[in-house]
Amino acid sequence: MKTECGMVHKVVMTLLIVLMASSLLLSQKVPKAGIGFRASAFGIPNQILDLFIYEHPEIEGQSYAFEIRSYGSKGPKGVFSGLYSLEYSKMTGEGPWRDEQEHRRLDGKGEISQVSLTATIIMSIFPHSPVHLYIGGGLGIGKISIWYEGTYTDELGTEITDRYEEDRIIPVAHVPVGLAFNIKDKFEIRIEGGFKNGFYLGGGIVFNF
Repeated sequence: MKTECGMVHKVVMTLLIVLMASSLLLSQKVPKAGIGFRASAFGIPNQILDLFIYEHPEIEGQSYAFEIRSYGSKGPKGVFSGLYSLEYSKMTGEGPWRDEQEHRRLDGKGEISQVSLTATIIMSIFPHSPVHLYIGGGLGIGKISIWYEGTYTDELGTEITDRYEEDRIIPVAHVPVGLAFNIKDKFEIRIEGGFKNGFYLGGGIVFNF
């Protein structure tokens, strides 16, 4: 009986040691990926908007991005990492709108939205510091949608309401610049600005695992 009790005790102790060691190893595991969300103020320069629409008022809006991050062997403390982003932006404005020079000008409200999917390489500067800068560059593809509706007056003085809509598939360039706050490699708070077919400035959070 004593021998059997001794064997059970050894098995239990061995299992406890294995479980403790496994828990310790898991707690020290370097994160290899992360999931994040970013919200930003967003605007497209007139020089870019002019490529899509001949005349437009001043417009501004917001963008929202869902992000997946990929790290190397050093996790978030590595110099290089990958960023894959699905982003939606929307801008609105009121005033004169005209898609082509020869078309009628409509006075009213409109909206320009963009959905983009991009892959970006991030380079962190002094990544071992809990607070560090980063820059990046990437490419992707997007869909831009333009619509506006308004009124114009014809030759007889009658006020007529009209509407314009257009969708286009376009290439997307992404250049992020930001400041990261690394919290024990598990979380990151980021203040980020940059260019993604328009300029943006905002902040986000990343959960690493």
